[in-house]
Amino acid sequence: MTKRIFAISTLVLVLLVGAIFAYNFAFKKPTDQTPAAKTAEEGKTSVAANKNPADQSAGQSDNRIVAISDTSVFGAILAPDGNSIYCLAGSNGQADQIDFDGKLQKVLSTEEFLNIQQAVWNKPGNKVLVKRADGPEKSKLLLLDLSQKTVIPLKDNIDSAVWSGLGDKIIYKFFDPKSKARTLNVSDPDGKNWRKLADVNYFGLSISPVPSSSDVSFWPSPDAYSPTSVNLVGFNGENKREILKDRFGADLLWSPDGKSAAASVTFERGGHKTDLALMNSDGGQFQTLNFPTFAKKCAWSADSKFLFCALPGNIPDSAVLPNDWLLGKIQTADTFWKIEIASGKKERLVEPEKIGGSYDALNLFLSRDEKALFFVNKADGKLYRLSL
Repeated sequence: MTKRIFAISTLVLVLLVGAIFAYNFAFKKPTDQTPAAKTAEEGKTSVAANKNPADQSAGQSDNRIVAISDTSVFGAILAPDGNSIYCLAGSNGQADQIDFDGKLQKVLSTEEFLNIQQAVWNKPGNKVLVKRADGPEKSKLLLLDLSQKTVIPLKDNIDSAVWSGLGDKIIYKFFDPKSKARTLNVSDPDGKNWRKLADVNYFGLSISPVPSSSDVSFWPSPDAYSPTSVNLVGFNGENKREILKDRFGADLLWSPDGKSAAASVTFERGGHKTDLALMNSDGGQFQTLNFPTFAKKCAWSADSKFLFCALPGNIPDSAVLPNDWLLGKIQTADTFWKIEIASGKKERLVEPEKIGGSYDALNLFLSRDEKALFFVNKADGKLYRLSL
């Protein structure tokens, strides 16, 4: 009797297992699709991980700063059309017109300039002064005329030159090797119609025409060990006057309306601490902004109501400013700010965690709609765009 019960139980079990197997085979969906889908996703992840990190960051919406040149550039400015940029390629000196993403739109000139130190465009954007190394501690200035497709060397012993406000004349410092005299002069770009504006008694010279004015400002190259004297002189050499004195390491950046200037100064001879200040066109109303940066790290808004500045960080306590920065002995790690002139209110342009790198910014300029800030990174010479 027991054997019979066991046999019946075994038969029932076999039939039950068979029924379950038949059900699974006939009605349940295949399960091998899930691993396949997982493998496909892993493949996508693997490809993304092997991409160039720069390509990945360029596609991220929170990456506010991107390089728009592959190599170093000189003289980058907003082009006259307001929708592109003019610059000289550091590799060969070729003059290019690029869009705001760095895409080449037009080759302005194929003239090659090697060992470029500086490039300065005139306001119409059809001429550029190119300063290049010409032997140990020597330089040579050349005039590239895009409309005439010519390159004209400026006379020897000119080491500082800028364009007049209209861009039709050059203002320069000349050293006479016979008399040892240094003078500030103005002339046509080809050297004709020359006239002296003022005598200069120091070697390094910074020159800037005052916007919306017939005055030219000039001062010694910033030096923390020398008190600065900033002077104005009329475009015909008249009415020379001192508007700032006894400020160490001073450097100026005039507002577009010419009514005020941002001035960076060092607190004491050979000092470490700097500050940015504002003053009017006569040097009066001198007021510090409690913002320790250099004038060369700032740009004005078109309406002269705001300053856009890079604030240097990572400066050793032993540094002498601005000397060590100008000489390349130190590199800064900058953050980026907007300063309202009327109130002194300071606003970050980008949070530190979204800067995405270390930048030592100079030669700042804005797009016409002020939705982008461009700068050259002193560390690699490349041109960058900060989206605002």
